[in-house]
Amino acid sequence: MASDREQIMALAAVFQSALLADQLATTGQCNRRNMAPLFGAVLKLDASDYQSIYPNPSELRPGLTLLRSALSGKQQAGELRAVGHGLALIQLSAALRRDNALINILRNRLEALAAVSAQFDDIADIEVCRRLGGIYLDTLSTLKFRIRVHGEPQHLQNEDNAATIRALFLAGVRGAFLWHQAGGRRWHLLFRRQRLLTACQGMLAL
Repeated sequence: MASDREQIMALAAVFQSALLADQLATTGQCNRRNMAPLFGAVLKLDASDYQSIYPNPSELRPGLTLLRSALSGKQQAGELRAVGHGLALIQLSAALRRDNALINILRNRLEALAAVSAQFDDIADIEVCRRLGGIYLDTLSTLKFRIRVHGEPQHLQNEDNAATIRALFLAGVRGAFLWHQAGGRRWHLLFRRQRLLTACQGMLAL
């Protein structure tokens, strides 16, 4: 059974993905350094433990902070969309788990990208975003459940922004998938909220 820490790290990745996607959709920019741990986790398909997937909790601080807000019910007005995206990513992950054929296609596509990832100096490079975004478009976007993104038209219509948002959603689904593997369930967000909040606050205090 995975620890609360492992569950919180995976959830933080979900909410960090959602937060960065919302920032891109509404302002056209976000801190690209905060994408690196998310995309790195997407390409670590055969890691032996969660420490290898998310080795540095400080890199997920934006996600931990948003998760704390969501669990405490004290979201700021500007956080509501991002929290909604985070919950939607968990739901999208659940839809993916019911489609083994799509899981295999997704894994094969990610393995192919991981095999050439060393050629990129920066894992958050726009070309990586485009490739991950393309994988999302060919796989997860074919599921019946869709995530509606609200933002400014000029930012959403920018092809690089759109690709990056899709890449972030792929990273969020990866986090949600890992959260489920660690024993996390959607009902835990309600009935184990205080326990999760305590663990989240503990990690933010590190």
